[in-house]
Amino acid sequence: MAALDVSQANAAQKAEILKLAAEVRKFEIERFWARSLFFWGFIAAAFVAYAQLYGKQDNDALSTIACFGLVCSIAWTLANRGGKYWQEAWEGKVEAVEVAVIGAKLFSNHEPLKRKGPWGAQLFSVSKLTIALSDFTVLVWVALTVKAAPSISLDIKDRWFPIVLAVTSAYVALLFTLGRSSPREFES
Repeated sequence: MAALDVSQANAAQKAEILKLAAEVRKFEIERFWARSLFFWGFIAAAFVAYAQLYGKQDNDALSTIACFGLVCSIAWTLANRGGKYWQEAWEGKVEAVEVAVIGAKLFSNHEPLKRKGPWGAQLFSVSKLTIALSDFTVLVWVALTVKAAPSISLDIKDRWFPIVLAVTSAYVALLFTLGRSSPREFES
């Protein structure tokens, strides 16, 4: 996708572009956090359920919950990356017109860091830290899924875990393929 071309826009159009892009950027940031809370509800419930069942000899339920937590965590980390993409896309649109409209780099300007000791402000990306946390949560669920795996047995009653793991793996593959935004065709 090409960057926004505003070379043919007049001043009023650029002002409207700035207003709309800033509003949608703000909306995308709000949605980023709302989506995180949504996924954390499911992930926290799965953690609680896993903890309640751990050690109770119900490997079928434990492995199912672990796979559910894994799928939720993968969906969360992918949603975080998608949200970050759209936030940056709208920031690019703001940057394309902000100087022409307001005569300054308001959104794209980076203020100098004022050193105020170890508890002062630092240059960390809140969204990148959230993505890192969601990635770590995926790793925790991978470990819990492996831990929930029953020992390999040829007994027919122990076939539940391989089935759940196969379905989970297929679903994760679908998240990575069908969960992507489809590219839009733009006319020249």
